[in-house]
Amino acid sequence: MLAVSLGVFAALCWSIHDLLAKIYAETAGPYRMAFWVMVAGAIALLPVILWRGHIWEISGPGLILPLIMGCFYAFAVAGLFKAFSLAPVSIVGPFTAGYPALVIFWRIYMGLVPSAVEWLALALAASGALIVARTGPKDGGLAMIAPGQLGPVIVASVVASICFATTIVLGQTAAPLIGEYEATFISRFPAALILAPLAWRDGTARGRIGGRAWLGIAGMALLDVAAVSGVNAAGMLPGSDYSAMGISLYGAIAVLLAMIFLKEKVTAGQWLGIGAVVAGVLLLAWPQNIP
Repeated sequence: MLAVSLGVFAALCWSIHDLLAKIYAETAGPYRMAFWVMVAGAIALLPVILWRGHIWEISGPGLILPLIMGCFYAFAVAGLFKAFSLAPVSIVGPFTAGYPALVIFWRIYMGLVPSAVEWLALALAASGALIVARTGPKDGGLAMIAPGQLGPVIVASVVASICFATTIVLGQTAAPLIGEYEATFISRFPAALILAPLAWRDGTARGRIGGRAWLGIAGMALLDVAAVSGVNAAGMLPGSDYSAMGISLYGAIAVLLAMIFLKEKVTAGQWLGIGAVVAGVLLLAWPQNIP
């Protein structure tokens, strides 16, 4: 199913994106990094937007939806980067990987009726993400969070999860009206506007951003607009209701990347959870499940 595949593509992009966020968020400042990722993302998309030329025809609901989407995305990214500035990827990734399930619950509330196989796939993916989050190593994971910071990490992760889920619903609603790239592009501006005062505070507290951090921000911006545009595009395809479950791989991929590049530990339980997520996504993407 192509829609689920686009979700998997987004999961891969966001996992690499979050690896860079973990590396630079603490020194550059989480909110300042989020602000510049929004600005750089808009700049990266500008040539595509001008070449397509559709943006000049947008009005009414087609404009309002991505603007609201950008407001939610600002809080999503701000919460995510704040969590990364306080906790390891192996904690934040799984903590925030449950938001695709929120999207599915919304679709079910709106009338989606999964088949028995699809319910099994959803259960595997959701339970796998929970297992990854709950079975970290005793000398890593939660133990790596500074005393008194667990509460802020949980709050930031919950805010990020709810806002990411809302962003996906709004983006997939806006894309058929105005285009996937246009929805992503317009959303950058309200997001940057909301993040600007927080970014100013980070800049005052932390000083100048280093050269490597700027390269990280540029890479994150490209990965972010690719992921968001991919998820938006999935909203125009058959099986779009399940595209969010492809993103469930995000937490598993993030843990694997943290293991490889940041030397964070992965337990046998987490491997089991990763396997469950992969099995659920593959089962959901199996051709006979296309409505």
